[in-house]
Amino acid sequence: METKRTSQTVRLAMAGVALVAAILVFGTIWTGRSSQTDTVEAVRSVSMLYLDELAGRREQVVKNNLNENINVIQIAVGMIDG
Repeated sequence: METKRTSQTVRLAMAGVALVAAILVFGTIWTGRSSQTDTVEAVRSVSMLYLDELAGRREQVVKNNLNENINVIQIAVGMIDG
């Protein structure tokens, strides 16, 4: 009788261990895929932020160059008229 009860306990323990192992494996796979997706989204967000900042700086450089050219043209026109 004792061996039958021990056998049932061992089977139950093995089933519990298998269940915990399955939960750990599937949880690890799910977490890995989730973190991969989050990483891709984070990289995309940072890249877009960088490109926006780069475009803003380029816009400022172009604006400054145009303003300098306008000043040069105004001075040249002033010298021609005067």
